[in-house]
Amino acid sequence: MKKFWGILLTITILAVVGMSKVAVSAKASWITGTKTLWTLVDSNGDVNQPSLYSTNITPGKNAYIWNYRHTKRIHNLKNYPNTTWYAVRGISKNRHFYYRIGNYNKTIKGLVWSGYVKKYVQKAPREFKTAAQFTHYIQTDPSQKLTRAVLKKFPNVPVSFALSKYAGQRFDLFPTSIDGFTDIVPISTLKLPAADFTAIPNYYSSVYTKSFSQQLQWYWALTLGQPVGPRADKVVEAMQFNGIDPAQFDDATANWKIGVNLNDGSSFSTFILAKQTD
Repeated sequence: MKKFWGILLTITILAVVGMSKVAVSAKASWITGTKTLWTLVDSNGDVNQPSLYSTNITPGKNAYIWNYRHTKRIHNLKNYPNTTWYAVRGISKNRHFYYRIGNYNKTIKGLVWSGYVKKYVQKAPREFKTAAQFTHYIQTDPSQKLTRAVLKKFPNVPVSFALSKYAGQRFDLFPTSIDGFTDIVPISTLKLPAADFTAIPNYYSSVYTKSFSQQLQWYWALTLGQPVGPRADKVVEAMQFNGIDPAQFDDATANWKIGVNLNDGSSFSTFILAKQTD
């Protein structure tokens, strides 16, 4: 009888262990049945023009970033409401969509459900019917963080909707005046020191023409998604490097206005200053 109960106990233990292994295996096999929809990572591991996303959850709500095998929660999006996310891979599973995301310096990265983040939607000034709509966009939209940081460099110069619509159609070769404006200063076409570009990770100067690659607008494009503070500082650096005194734009009597069309991630962004004549 003792032998019988010993055998039964052994069988029970083995069954429990077996079931545990099955449960662990099932949990670890989340990647089974997934499909990679797109990937933006080069063969050497470098990110190649990733899509930019913002956190898109109700403030305070739990929304987790998982490890790549979806077996462990590793971060909570509610703690990163203002972070710009690089999405480098799209994945589908059971009619749901997920992204592999990470922040700029890769200290936070993992797998997230697509509904918890929102892709940057960048609009040209001409897509807005009124100046108020355009102003609301640049003041509140996550894709306009760089715009807001740059505008802080010119606290006494208002944004002109009309000049911004003009800026949205050009990125280079500006005239000195247009209807309603004169003394146009195309800030985004100013050159920066070459060292600013060679300091950008994975920058290869031979890919770009010598003249175009040193423009401020191209620096912004190559540093897409990076912290906006240092990128906005390049405005003042570019002006000083080209012999332009930023203080001249503080003169309220000169009627300076800003024309802006900065799209983080776009190769061509425009930021100009001009005197309004009417």
